[in-house]
Amino acid sequence: MKSGIYSLTDLIRDEDFITWVRRPTPDHSGRWEKYLEKYPGQASTLDLARNYVNLIAEDTGRDLPVMRQSRKMWQEVKNTIKSENSEN
Repeated sequence: MKSGIYSLTDLIRDEDFITWVRRPTPDHSGRWEKYLEKYPGQASTLDLARNYVNLIAEDTGRDLPVMRQSRKMWQEVKNTIKSENSEN
């Protein structure tokens, strides 16, 4: 995390910020809450950046499972259904 005020571009390129948006932890949340306490006028910029990071992740499928993972998960669902049906 750099010191000083972040621009919108800085935020959407900052891995710490992206992690906080996509997979927040108490540590990340604390850092960004302190940032907002220090720079309360940046709240709207953080909100815009957060929305932008989420839109990019959804648009690119960044957090979606790859095809192999999808097939494996679907196979597990089928096996569970088959197992439950055979028990009845």
